[in-house]
Amino acid sequence: MPKEVKITLPTHSFSGKKKLYLNLNQYRNWHHSVSGNVKRNYYYLIQDKLDFEFSGEVSIHYKYYAPDKRVRDLMNVVSVVDKFFQDSMVMCGCILADDTSIVKNITAKYMGIDRGNSRIEATIKSV
Repeated sequence: MPKEVKITLPTHSFSGKKKLYLNLNQYRNWHHSVSGNVKRNYYYLIQDKLDFEFSGEVSIHYKYYAPDKRVRDLMNVVSVVDKFFQDSMVMCGCILADDTSIVKNITAKYMGIDRGNSRIEATIKSV
């Protein structure tokens, strides 16, 4: 069992061939079938990185790198990525559940701009 795992996560997914940036403003407006499709495609984007397993409680820390200088609400982006990421970890058996019995702490930090490589770096630690 690892004590810490670091993963780079995309800030987008796909609905069919259309690339969609993940944020709460879009998520709340998607039809439920679009939302399910985007979530499933996000899982396919990251599933090859989910080759670890924590048997107990974890904390997750996110570092967000924006694509440009436009001002964003940090949690609008991180909240949707976090939801899809945690659901994917449960599906792959990386964590037992994505509720408060397992995920004890979540933090997020804005790291500035990285043009051409917008991303979220996640660090999962055993508690």
